[in-house]
Amino acid sequence: MKITKIADGNHSTLLGMNGGCPESPDGKRLVYALKSNLDENKTKIIICNADLTNHRHIFTVNCGNHNGPSATFVDNSTIVFRDSIDNLPVFRIMDVDTGEIKYKITAKESHCAENGKYPFSISAEFIGKNPDYPEISECGIYVLDIADGKITLAASETEILDMVKSHGLTPNEHTASVSHVQLNPSGTAVMMRLGVAECPVFGALGCIDLDTKVTHIIPDKPVHQLWFDDDTYMATRQFNQGRHIEMETSYIARFSKDGEELEILGGISNHMDGSADRCYFAGDRCYPGFAPNVYLYKRGSKEPAAEFEIPDEQETVWQKQVHPNPSFSRDGKRLYFNRPRAGGGTDAVFADISELIK
Repeated sequence: MKITKIADGNHSTLLGMNGGCPESPDGKRLVYALKSNLDENKTKIIICNADLTNHRHIFTVNCGNHNGPSATFVDNSTIVFRDSIDNLPVFRIMDVDTGEIKYKITAKESHCAENGKYPFSISAEFIGKNPDYPEISECGIYVLDIADGKITLAASETEILDMVKSHGLTPNEHTASVSHVQLNPSGTAVMMRLGVAECPVFGALGCIDLDTKVTHIIPDKPVHQLWFDDDTYMATRQFNQGRHIEMETSYIARFSKDGEELEILGGISNHMDGSADRCYFAGDRCYPGFAPNVYLYKRGSKEPAAEFEIPDEQETVWQKQVHPNPSFSRDGKRLYFNRPRAGGGTDAVFADISELIK
């Protein structure tokens, strides 16, 4: 099946996190990152039309290769992306038509915005780094309303630590420094990855219902989790038998907030995503020693409906941290991913899967 590069040239191009759709909500534009090579941090943010015309450099950031600048659309004319200033992560929200930076906040960015709201997390190193936002005054998870600029503390550090303890787990020095913060589609609950003493390999997955403050935790969580709907997750289940995390026994599944496996969604995977209608799922074989091919699955089948080959470039994937990170288009007809290039470098690409999903 044909794989199309989003941009031509000798540079490297990158897409963001798994499930971080690079398309605008109306499907008319794409956002991606461009580097002259993978050994430097200077990275250009590029906007183009979905038909791959009108490529336009709109901003330059400093970031590594892992997830690139995590650029996604908030609405049809606004994007959010990661930068770095004085070795601290910063996220910016920008109007791509006017070039205006609407917000610049020193914090750990989240996966994407939901319903015009963008969650982010603050740990100790960020305290005092946002003088323009005095409401960011303590560690915890915050939510920014992009329309009016209101910032709300969704969960304090104390609440996060109390949640962990109430579920019989032991906080460590990194517990309150949460990552992979994501709002559910309605914005009524927030999930986050937690470091806890009992789960040194996979960590724990926490969730707080923002209205009721009811909490949920999955110890030794499934990985690269995304919301399946308002009340359940989709993620890759991995197993470690004391030697390494296994590729061959991994699979994509749906989980309750408390960790009950509800259904199998697909087969071998690491980073994963689901189509908007949740009929198809994609995962990459991103495991040391294997070419990180991308697989497409029909819901409920561990046998792939299609396989997209990626050159076996272990240095690019592991030392330079370029992971395929598959993501579906808004209409489910394209599958976007990073494709490390034979001999070095990487391309942001997509496969047209419209003939497979009829």
